[in-house]
Order: sequence, then C-alpha cells, then structure tokens
Amino acid sequence: MVDESSDIVDSWPQEPIPDEDKLFMRVHCQWTRDGNPIPGAFQNRGKGMSTDWARYSTPTETLNRAKKPDENGVLKFSVGEVRAIPNQTVEHTPIIINRAHTDVSGIKDEDVRLKLTRICKWVIDPP
Repeated sequence: MVDESSDIVDSWPQEPIPDEDKLFMRVHCQWTRDGNPIPGAFQNRGKGMSTDWARYSTPTETLNRAKKPDENGVLKFSVGEVRAIPNQTVEHTPIIINRAHTDVSGIKDEDVRLKLTRICKWVIDPP
C-alpha cells in the first residue's frame, strides 16, 4: 500500500506464484565447489530459504542485495520444480525493501538439498 501523504510503500500485497514462474537465489562463493553449488547452500533462514520472485526482480537486482555482490552468484529455479520436491512450499513474502522476496519453506534435509542442487542453474556465475 502507498501512503498518499508520503508516497512511501508500507507493505506489498502477497500474491500467488504460478508454477511456471522462476525464482532467483544468491549464493556466496563459500557455498560452491568446482563451479557448482554445494547442498549446504540451501538453508532455511527464519521462515524459509530466501529467494526472489523473477516477476519483481532480475538476477542483477538479486545479486546487488548481497552485502558483497562480488562474492556471490545467482541461481535460477522453476517454481513448479521446487514445489515438486516433497514438503517444500513456495510463498511470496514481500518485505518493504524487496517486493520480490519469496520463501521456500520446509525442512532442508540432505535429500531435499541434493534435489535442489539438481534443479537449479546459474544465471550469474559466482567468482
């Protein structure tokens, strides 16, 4: 919503995300080996694993939200493929500074993390 007196966004509406859409996720170079993400890169922080919905973000915008963009790469996922992994949900959870913010919730055990490594693709390679 926009406060008409100040034009400041105080919240973004939560929206359903279609299966055919994409998600972007920053990955620090410490979570890569031989140019590939390692399973440990896929972790919940708070409500879920933080990603950006491609409807409201570009890979470069996702990268630039990192504290040190030059130490990160950006992965892309298909929402439908993420939802096909047992017990993983994708929910648009916008925050004031990031309309694209989306959580991938569900326990990230070894099997889930391995499956996530298999369905992602680099759109910006890590250093």
